[in-house]
Amino acid sequence: MTQRDSWDLLRLALAAAVLTSVWRLQDLFPALAPLRLPSLMIVVLLALFLISPREQLRLNLASRSTVMRGLTLIVVLAVLSVPTSLWAGHSFGFLIKNVLPAFVLAGAAAVASYTVSDARRVAAIQVAGALIFAVVVYLRYDLGEGGRLGDLAHYDANDLGLLMVCSLPLAVYFLEYAPRLVFRVLALGAVGMFLVTIVRTGSRGAFLGLLAVTLYLLARYTTVFWGRRVAIVAGVAALFFVSTGAQYRTTLATLLKPKDDYNWSGNTEGGRMAIWERGVYYMKIRPLTGVGLAAFPIAEGTLSPLADRQMFSRGVKWSAAHSVYIQIGAELGILALLAFIGTLISAIVMASRLSREAIRRGERSTAALARAQATGIVGFAIAGAFLSQAYAPFLFVSLGAMVGLDLAARQAWRAAALT
Repeated sequence: MTQRDSWDLLRLALAAAVLTSVWRLQDLFPALAPLRLPSLMIVVLLALFLISPREQLRLNLASRSTVMRGLTLIVVLAVLSVPTSLWAGHSFGFLIKNVLPAFVLAGAAAVASYTVSDARRVAAIQVAGALIFAVVVYLRYDLGEGGRLGDLAHYDANDLGLLMVCSLPLAVYFLEYAPRLVFRVLALGAVGMFLVTIVRTGSRGAFLGLLAVTLYLLARYTTVFWGRRVAIVAGVAALFFVSTGAQYRTTLATLLKPKDDYNWSGNTEGGRMAIWERGVYYMKIRPLTGVGLAAFPIAEGTLSPLADRQMFSRGVKWSAAHSVYIQIGAELGILALLAFIGTLISAIVMASRLSREAIRRGERSTAALARAQATGIVGFAIAGAFLSQAYAPFLFVSLGAMVGLDLAARQAWRAAALT
């Protein structure tokens, strides 16, 4: 396999696609919107896959991984759900505009990592996009009456909290392993901005994700000595709690009394527990194809036990699923839910195996990057349990990047064994 140039067309297109499809630069800076960069970059990436034998070979290798097979199965089931969807036109539009582009991004993230240095570059793009978004939000958006961010560009506060939590481990990685001091300083700034943004979102789900991330870093980030790990986690915790205000501390205190919260079952039909119960009901009545891609709110207004109220002029909220697991199981069927969970687990297991092998070979930076990627996926698995982000481009890119790092490292080891 030939060495790639530092920045070729594939990597430039991937960087532009991540910055615009995941981090929505065109929404932050409206002057970019007329360029339609997300769609344009997806077309460029697809063209490269079609015309370049080198990219096709790499994509073929990536497609053999359990992670990419899991993503492929999910996308296939998304396609199959369209004809039987409660609103086929809406599902088809979501497939074309959201799911298929995200799948292309996953493939591009895997293909672009010809070397471990390439994989670090993909991680750097992810951190850079998150940092830009966090800084712009900090400078441009004030807290609302409830003491949390509102009316954001593209993402709501809970979604943004999830993305910041999942980006944090990569920033911690560069804090420790960036090649230059200036990049370590930027990584430190990114860690601070991500934590401040999480606090400003006021998201309890993001807090639980952050808790999972810090505990996972403490237990599994074995490329850093124990004392230093404790210092990093303690620093993250201290900065987080220094950033919190009375309003957010009050919000977090409700986690200690879940039965008193409106989301608890029996408290309100619009709470998460009640919505999740209805989601399980949709899985039972449509276990194979689900209610259709992106059609959970439609099911709330048509299949829900509450739907008959509309006959008596009583309003019914067409709610989102508020959980990646309920969302994908209800919309695509039980097989898709199992594939989704299996894909997340496969990515974490892949990272663990790669990290152990890299440590054995003395490549601590490679091991640390694998652990950082796994930690981000753990954060998504926890915080995503409270959000409808099952098809998030961020997740697809993260999974593709994990596959790319694994391929790059193992190919380098095989090449070294032959010399």
